Amino acid sequence: MAFAHQEKIIAITVGILVTFWASSIKGSYQVYFLDLASLCGLGRGMFSLSSALFGLSIGILSPVVGWICDRIGPALTILSGVVVAIVTYLAMMLPFNFWAFLFLFGVLAAYSLTAMTFVPLALLVDKIFANKNKGMAYAAITNGTAIGFMVLSPLWVWLNRFLTWKELSFIILAVFASVIFPACLWLCKVFPRRQFVSTVKSMNTTSEPWFHHLRQPLFILLAISFGGCGASMAYIDVHLVPLLQERFSNPNSSATIVASSLSILGAAELIGAFVIGYILRFSTPAIVLSILYLVRAISLVIVIYAQDLFMCFIFAVLFGLSYMGTVIVTSLMCLKAYGEKIKGQIFGCLFTVHQLFVFGTVWLGGLTYDWTGSYDLITWSVTGLCLISMGIGLFFYYSDSHNPSAKSRVTATP
Repeated sequence: MAFAHQEKIIAITVGILVTFWASSIKGSYQVYFLDLASLCGLGRGMFSLSSALFGLSIGILSPVVGWICDRIGPALTILSGVVVAIVTYLAMMLPFNFWAFLFLFGVLAAYSLTAMTFVPLALLVDKIFANKNKGMAYAAITNGTAIGFMVLSPLWVWLNRFLTWKELSFIILAVFASVIFPACLWLCKVFPRRQFVSTVKSMNTTSEPWFHHLRQPLFILLAISFGGCGASMAYIDVHLVPLLQERFSNPNSSATIVASSLSILGAAELIGAFVIGYILRFSTPAIVLSILYLVRAISLVIVIYAQDLFMCFIFAVLFGLSYMGTVIVTSLMCLKAYGEKIKGQIFGCLFTVHQLFVFGTVWLGGLTYDWTGSYDLITWSVTGLCLISMGIGLFFYYSDSHNPSAKSRVTATP
């Protein structure tokens, strides 16, 4: 079925709007992390269990959301995420209780974010855009998250000065209910379920035992490498803001540095996704992956020693440029290695491993802070994981160079 230009514009516009505001789920938690831990009277190790569970739930719920997409279509799946977000933030306005918050944020908010972002949007883009335009369309839609870094993160930092978590939850709820919900109803009207039913029914189910690949060295190495991506992203999502807030103790300078660093990181992410996509047209994916992880490791070393705004900016630029690149390159390597028929299942399993590293980094980061009074240990640990991921990329590159007929095909140029 061909889709009109106007329908494609609607898909991109609503998609950007959804991913932009969906970023408020992680962004607001990130800035209010210390306030929430203090509110429930818990140490960072115990309270970080909420964000650890959030990351783990995303890994578990991603295939569930994919199953839902196959049956009701991407537009209705996105709408379900918005509805759950509205319910979640409505419940956030009740008297604060850690165990209730653990379920609300760790499970419901995780479903909401998963249902509003990568999985259903990928299906929507695959359906309505031609092959040559899929990559740019998907990059445009998902960069709503980067714009959220640039625009919303400074807003949360500013609001954190005088609004409580309950009051902030009302603002997030109000935008979801008054803006995002009607936009998603519009999306459902333009792209009803019936336009996706034929695709779902015609899918060629196969009895190929794709899961046997999970025991092979190729998958294990890709999974470990992707774990470095999950660990470093978790570090940014949860531990970076508290680290900067404590290092720059003056409230005014702290707010400026945190807000500026997150905005620059978002801008660099926005640019980096398109730059990596362009570079991959001419370069071997494995070597690009190694360079990205090296850049990310260097950025983390910089943040350990950063004592002024300039050094924080350098960190934000370097990390931001690599932010989405590791996901893009790993996805491409997975496609080259396993082919289209089983790439979805394999990449889903890789993403689950990615989220397991998120879980471990978030929780262990909080625990080690409680033990040592510093984020240095978790920062060095994540840096080490990035270097391991870099080494795996180099292994793929050089093993293929010495064996051009290697079955892995992960270093093939697209």
